[in-house]
Amino acid sequence: MSTRWFFSSARVGAAASVDGRTLETSVRFVRDIEGRREEPEVPGPTLSLVGPGDVLGFDRAMVLREEPPPGTPDAAENVLASVELAHADLPWLLSPATVATPGGPTPQPWIVLVVLAEDEAAAPRPGHPLPVLTAPVAALPALAERWAWTHVEARLPDDVTDIDSALRLAEQGVRNHSAGVVGRLLCPRRLAPDRGWIAAVVPATAAGRDAGLNAAPGAAATGDAWPVPGRDTVDLPVYHWWTFRTGKAGTFEALARRLRFRPAAESGLGTRIIDVSAPWPAEEATGPATVAMDGALRPPGTTTPEAWSDPAAQDRFRALIRERVETPALRHDEIVPADGEPVEDGTVVDGTVVAVTPPLYGSHHTGEQTVPAEPGTWMSTLNLEVRRRVAAALGARYVQLEQEFLMARAWEQVGEIRQANRMLAAGELAAVAAERAQHKHLDPLDPAELITVMAPLSERLPLSAPQPDAEPTTLASLLAHAPDLPAATASTSFVRLTRAGGALDRRARRGINGENGDGQPAESFLAGKLRDLEMISDDAPEAGMTGELRTGLSPLPLQVLRLADRIPADFWAERTADDDRPLRPIMAHPRFTVPIAEELLARWPEWALPGIGALPTDSVTLLETNPEFIASLLVGLNHEFNRELLWREFPTDQRGTPFARFWPGDSADVEEIALWPLDAPLGGRLRTGGEGDLAMLVRADLLRRFPGTALLAVPGVEGKLPPAFDGIPGTALALDESTVLYLFAGLSEERARAEDWFFVFREPMRGTQFGFDTGTPPPEMDTWADLTWDDLRLDAGRCVQLGHAPGPPVRLTQPDPPVWARDAADMARIAFQQPFQLAWRAASLLSG
Repeated sequence: MSTRWFFSSARVGAAASVDGRTLETSVRFVRDIEGRREEPEVPGPTLSLVGPGDVLGFDRAMVLREEPPPGTPDAAENVLASVELAHADLPWLLSPATVATPGGPTPQPWIVLVVLAEDEAAAPRPGHPLPVLTAPVAALPALAERWAWTHVEARLPDDVTDIDSALRLAEQGVRNHSAGVVGRLLCPRRLAPDRGWIAAVVPATAAGRDAGLNAAPGAAATGDAWPVPGRDTVDLPVYHWWTFRTGKAGTFEALARRLRFRPAAESGLGTRIIDVSAPWPAEEATGPATVAMDGALRPPGTTTPEAWSDPAAQDRFRALIRERVETPALRHDEIVPADGEPVEDGTVVDGTVVAVTPPLYGSHHTGEQTVPAEPGTWMSTLNLEVRRRVAAALGARYVQLEQEFLMARAWEQVGEIRQANRMLAAGELAAVAAERAQHKHLDPLDPAELITVMAPLSERLPLSAPQPDAEPTTLASLLAHAPDLPAATASTSFVRLTRAGGALDRRARRGINGENGDGQPAESFLAGKLRDLEMISDDAPEAGMTGELRTGLSPLPLQVLRLADRIPADFWAERTADDDRPLRPIMAHPRFTVPIAEELLARWPEWALPGIGALPTDSVTLLETNPEFIASLLVGLNHEFNRELLWREFPTDQRGTPFARFWPGDSADVEEIALWPLDAPLGGRLRTGGEGDLAMLVRADLLRRFPGTALLAVPGVEGKLPPAFDGIPGTALALDESTVLYLFAGLSEERARAEDWFFVFREPMRGTQFGFDTGTPPPEMDTWADLTWDDLRLDAGRCVQLGHAPGPPVRLTQPDPPVWARDAADMARIAFQQPFQLAWRAASLLSG
């Protein structure tokens, strides 16, 4: 951290010891004679120094920053135009003389900053050697007081607290051209609002003026550049210039002080009354009935159950809506004809009229086709309450209005999924076809024949080891190490020769022992040897080795391995060969990060926050987010969009949550809806856990005038705002140019009260500025920060006159307070403008 120090001037080198354009020189000799030390000083020549009339300006790289910045369209009218210079000693480098001030002798700067309105002077015109600005003398500041509006600023470490150390470090920074030490020119002219301006650095001396105009010197080198006898204008060469424009009247502080807090409930915000006497088309109302409809934002602490003005009508509606949304599930078999042909609405099928029913929100995500009987669950609340169905319908309506745009973005996201699904479908077909072929050709084979058929694959077929602790082996290795079994006995040729029922077997059976006792053909040689070695069993011929062989030949695991190599993706971690359909299509869904709150507030602001249109200007009101409304809208939005995805043949199972973000921010507001427990309350699965976050709605000219206004939530310390803080920045959601909603994620009403939080308006970040307040002067000033333009005496050109002290009495209690017109450093401290902050205590606002 650093501290800002102001100094009245900076001169280093030879310029620090001269007054004028001459420099007396001398040489000092040191000699020792018989123990005596002598230091005689010998005068040297008198040197002439370069003055303002000998230069044509300075390198433009010296300019670090202009205030207001070039091209600014809406600068504040209370600031003083200024320019910062990289070499802090530049304004006094060619000073022609010093001037006596209350703070002591001060060198007069050789350059000065002037500001002219666009209707007072044209932009500088080309000249030789410098551009030329023709300025009315009446609009220019008094050059005799220019010492007060030129200073040095040094940013020094916080541990520097005494003036001597600060002077030493600042001088060192000036010599080294440190970035933390700059020179600054101020123009003491008051700006008018909503006008264009030209700011220019020009010579302050007549010699500098004449040199820049390439004119013969007409005045003394120390003379002022204006006024010019007999003229009311003056031609000035320009070293540097820029333009800007002031905005409409009203400073940040003045506009912020006009803000007034209005409780949401008293302003009619958060609820609207809707007519529910005839909720069904083509049905007559049985009587008047209304219900209070809330929105995405509500007054803090207003969590009330839905209550109709006519409870009987409410009960009747809930019974009817339950019956109608459950109709497709309860009568599914009745409305599907035997021939499977589609049925139009109103068609009678087996005595049943087919009709379109209201949607059962959440059914696609949960698989539930009826409303849960338990009250208070999220599906029952969402589907049986009017206000929640309205919110869900708003989400569905958004999809209907933007379906083409949303589907275009969805297909852009699907990427290679369609190609991957084609490969998975082909792999699944190949696995099923191979499975059928194996059942046809391999199932009839006995173990010996199976081993023979698989002989070409014997090196690649893994098998369990014969011994429990041994390493796994292969079929080829197992047969090769079997005793009394020649290696060739597993070959196709040998098995064909010795197969049961073959030629060799028939010849053997014609002999004495050519037929078994049971009349059956003798088993093959290989089968007999395998049985002797206990590699196959009479009781379970498909167990053991042969069972492993048949499993190893299963085509589905092989297809899974093959496609996992060809389609690298994360979904393989959730699939195994033991699944019912490991090669099923990828059921992806697109993801949209747009905060739906922006769309809702732009399209249907009265549904998002009922009563928002009637909020007066310069109003501040505290609200909280409504988790149930937000959850309802997101379920309806995702429900409808998943139906659209299905209609457009997008690869999805209608269980995804493409829209998971309602408010602006970096994180989603809800998890996957398909993961919501059925017994969870509506809104309980939001990021906030069913609790609303605080939000502040501001409608004010302040936001139109200063669109970058920040609002912070800051925890208090012992009931007060801490001197230094960062806080939680409110996420700004602009509704229009003068209305902004600031959201505070993680800050609930309970937390704001318990931890004594404050809401702080902070002026937009900017560079160092100087100026004075606008508005009605205070009766007394406790600090120079309260000084207004109306407290000052201005000349005809609206420039500050140093000789007249400010009007109201000043009661300064700070140590070493600045004194008006004592020196440039004190004037900088007086005019320095700190960013304005306006704090509101949360507990006071929540109490109404």
